[in-house]
Amino acid sequence: MSEERPRAPAQRRCLSRTRRRARGGGGPPAPGPPAPASIASLLRNPPPSSLACPLCGDMVPRFGVNEHLDSACPLRRDGTCTEQAGVDPMIPSVDRTARPAEESPSTSPYFKKHAPALSHTREGRTRDDKVVRTVGLGSLAARLSRRRLNFPEHTDIASPQVKPPSIGSPPAGASAGISAAERGPLTGDAGSAHSSSAPAETPKAGLEGGSAQRELAVTTTLPEPSRPSKRKAEELSSRHKSPVSLTKGSITAANGTENTQVGTCENTLLSCTGETTSVPWRTAENVAVQTDSTATDANPRQDAGEEGVPVSPPAPYYLSNFLMVLKTVLENEDDRVLFNQEDLAVIRTFRQLSAAGQMLYVRLFQRKLQWLRVNKLDYAAIASDLSPVVQELTASGFLQRESELEELGEVLDLLPAPELKSLAKTFHLGGPGAQKQQLVEGLLRLGRQRSLFATGASTGSVILKRAKQLAGQCVRLCRGPRAVFSRLLLLSSLTDGLDEEEAGSGGQNQLYTILLVNSGRLAFPVYTVERKAKVFQDRDELIRYEAAMRALQEVGAAMQAGNWQEAFDLYTSAKETWQEQRATCNLRHQEALPLFLRCFTAGWAYTRIMSRGVEILQRLRRYKEAVEELKSLLAQSVYCPDSRGRWWDRLALNLQQHLKHMQQAINAVREGLSDPLVRTGHRLSLYQRAVRMREAPSCKRFRLLLRDFPVVLVQDVPHVTIRGQLFPHPGGTGKSVFLMITEESEDNKNGENGHATVMCSVEELALAHYRRLGFEEGIHGEGSTFSTLFGLLLWDIVFMEGVPDVFRNPYQTCPLDLHTDCFYENRKEALELRVQLLQEASAETLCSLLAEAWRSQEGRVCALVSWERFSSLEQAQSLVSCLGGPFLAGLVQQMAKDYRHCRGGLPDLVVWSTQSSKYKLVEVKGPNDRLSQKQQIWLDGLRKLGADVEVCHVTDIGARGNCD
Repeated sequence: MSEERPRAPAQRRCLSRTRRRARGGGGPPAPGPPAPASIASLLRNPPPSSLACPLCGDMVPRFGVNEHLDSACPLRRDGTCTEQAGVDPMIPSVDRTARPAEESPSTSPYFKKHAPALSHTREGRTRDDKVVRTVGLGSLAARLSRRRLNFPEHTDIASPQVKPPSIGSPPAGASAGISAAERGPLTGDAGSAHSSSAPAETPKAGLEGGSAQRELAVTTTLPEPSRPSKRKAEELSSRHKSPVSLTKGSITAANGTENTQVGTCENTLLSCTGETTSVPWRTAENVAVQTDSTATDANPRQDAGEEGVPVSPPAPYYLSNFLMVLKTVLENEDDRVLFNQEDLAVIRTFRQLSAAGQMLYVRLFQRKLQWLRVNKLDYAAIASDLSPVVQELTASGFLQRESELEELGEVLDLLPAPELKSLAKTFHLGGPGAQKQQLVEGLLRLGRQRSLFATGASTGSVILKRAKQLAGQCVRLCRGPRAVFSRLLLLSSLTDGLDEEEAGSGGQNQLYTILLVNSGRLAFPVYTVERKAKVFQDRDELIRYEAAMRALQEVGAAMQAGNWQEAFDLYTSAKETWQEQRATCNLRHQEALPLFLRCFTAGWAYTRIMSRGVEILQRLRRYKEAVEELKSLLAQSVYCPDSRGRWWDRLALNLQQHLKHMQQAINAVREGLSDPLVRTGHRLSLYQRAVRMREAPSCKRFRLLLRDFPVVLVQDVPHVTIRGQLFPHPGGTGKSVFLMITEESEDNKNGENGHATVMCSVEELALAHYRRLGFEEGIHGEGSTFSTLFGLLLWDIVFMEGVPDVFRNPYQTCPLDLHTDCFYENRKEALELRVQLLQEASAETLCSLLAEAWRSQEGRVCALVSWERFSSLEQAQSLVSCLGGPFLAGLVQQMAKDYRHCRGGLPDLVVWSTQSSKYKLVEVKGPNDRLSQKQQIWLDGLRKLGADVEVCHVTDIGARGNCD
């Protein structure tokens, strides 16, 4: 044992000696078993279970690489391909005939498998028929792990045909000095052919320095993967204007001119199948939307289709859809005139970017407009090193760099907490437990202080300089180009602004919607897009609308965050802008638009901001200003007429409760009840306020004014009360939770005596109650239950043709006029016929109408229909059979006339029994909950239609006054 210990190092070195011997170098390995230390290190570092395929890059089992390469690899077309493991398909084909057979090192069985194909290729070709270029690839292991070759910047896409010299030629790399004139252009003018010859190199016959470096003869070369210089890019663009077709024996230009012989199919760019492979030089836009572009792509990797049609790598969905949106918008003449020549120049510049540049820009465009640190950008799918891409976008005018970052607050927001603490410590700020926001505020205060030395740099500039050094390279999208693309996407997703108040973001969610549609995971209703009216007359009007929507989004975000002072400042600024536009701009076109298109105007957006300003002023207890704003809103009826009921109700409340102006409050109630645009719940609310004022002792002297008010009568419906055990939860706020005892089930036997206790809502407790009363079916759907029946019974009318401008793009879930009075007027004849049909329909007819719409439209996205509301078509049919035709006809007619105000307030529960054909509509109220005005109106209206309705109150068992 004492003699073996000194030999341990030699035994560990024997691994490398054996490897060198296998490559032809080194002496025999030292005898003896391996050292225990080596075995332990091998056990501690087991080989990975999966390896990356050297061709396609997919992870495959360690011992299944050969099988994957033989059968499953997508980059191997057939068994005749001569691509070998370890050679990336982007790398040109390799000829090994230049190496004598006796000098070829031992190869794996997999490489020997293709020996017949290689020998067959060599039989029909001499050494004078190919282009030879030596590229050192290192050892076999290095060759297997190499993903791409970095060729010199001057290398062309294909080398001209040359005669290789003898074996004694200079080493590899000497041919790098061949001039462009000696190589000759890849393609020339139409109808011309170019051919030249130049010396090339052959691999060395031996090994130098005892190393086993292998040299491969490359028959074609590729451009450098990295971005070339500006001069070289212009040269490539001028030389590669037409696609190139690579066939088995020649390179053919797109115009059919044969250029240069490059050998057999082994020497083609990507495949060895003998098929024609077209290699057009194009950007990702060509891949996505097949439009013309003069830009060159830095990645020429392509594949050959079955018919020889060029197939490029698919662009990611966000870029493909982004380009498709641009193309769709600009193809419409009404939308194209909204962009001037500068805007179109920005779009052209974007199309000329490389694929990586386009992808990175779209990724940054989808993020919030702010400064970003380059080292924090992680888009490995675009490029492992984004620096060249960032430089390209900066040179094209799409990105700002850190040299333009001059705001101290923006720089401090970029820094993480550790770097902020280090910076603050430099200026003796912050304690051990200081938070990031405290550090930022302290540095900003320090930066605003004047320096003690007037001649030196200010404190703020010193902090800014050091913060920028910590942040490193930073980028931000330039506002000008971003505004152009934002307006393009805004036009594409214009209709999204109805229900979602984020249209100011430029409709970026449209990209994901298009992806879902293209992948078949999302389907919209079938309808005809018919556009007649022009929403925007010119570019300035579109810009004003975009600015108004952004201001609306900012005000809403500030209100949601509780920053009421910031919201007030934004509201004040927007109000000044709107007043200026009303004084200087012609708004007749906006006022002449149909109501459902008027919501896409700047005046509509600013009116919504003013309406939110009322809430902001009330939060700040500035009730007098809130009243003045409400009067200003009510003085016009062009914009937001559906909000007039809320405005009248709020005006009366502020005058009565906060300002104590009783006479003005009474007049506001009277005018509100006389306004025909005040509907349903708001109308009842105004009448109930008048009744309370009439009964109040403080209003005795105004009783004469309160005498002749329009009467709004609503009859009450039956009320029932059930009891349950309330589950106490922290805070005591939010929805009430009850404990319910359920029957024993096979998979739940936790309770005693065959019962289990579960937590549930008041609606679930009420459903259990009605189930015990014999209603075996029940749904807690509120308004969605009735809107789903409404949408299914009227599907063909809702999406009917012949109504212009209600469908503006292919991604709408409902017509634009659904929430206006125009919906009924535009379809009055068809709706009246359908109502008459439902009035006289039997249960079988109702089930047939429902089944026809369900089976033909199931799964399509519709704002009216919630497909998960019913468990099956049969359940929906059983419900309509119980409801009956007369009730459904009245319900459909009422919702069609005023869906905007009738979509809320419907009962919570619908319970029915298929055996007895009975049903009940139930509004459930928990402890301390009461009916709203809309709910009172709907309950009375449903009762008038013949429905069995009631209110179910759920109380706590332990509550006072509820004991027997």
